Amino acid sequence: MHTYRDAKIDDWREFLGVTSRRHEHQAHYGVEVVAADHPVMREFPEPYATPMDELYVIEKVWPNTTVLAKSKSQVTDKWHPVVWTNRYGDARVFGTTYGHSRETFEDETYLAMLVRGMVWAAGQ
Repeated sequence: MHTYRDAKIDDWREFLGVTSRRHEHQAHYGVEVVAADHPVMREFPEPYATPMDELYVIEKVWPNTTVLAKSKSQVTDKWHPVVWTNRYGDARVFGTTYGHSRETFEDETYLAMLVRGMVWAAGQ
């Protein structure tokens, strides 16, 4: 996510579908699904709170991006995309800002969503 955050060109950010240069503290963040009909979010439970993870501050959502889920900052009360898809030319891009802890990668809900995202990006 933050690779090339100091780059003067936006190619990487446009590919990802969002722009972020920083994150907030680790906490348990609630996740609100905003596109329940999308294949990536199929079977995603609500309510859901992350295992201990970081909330990335999203400065910009690029035009070809579809936000699938969001979380609210515990610092500013602003909502930030946390799961999305993007179209970059012919490429299908799946993104999430969560995945910073062992607890997250042990969470069945997170892992199932991650697999669905990779399957979607592969065009399946």
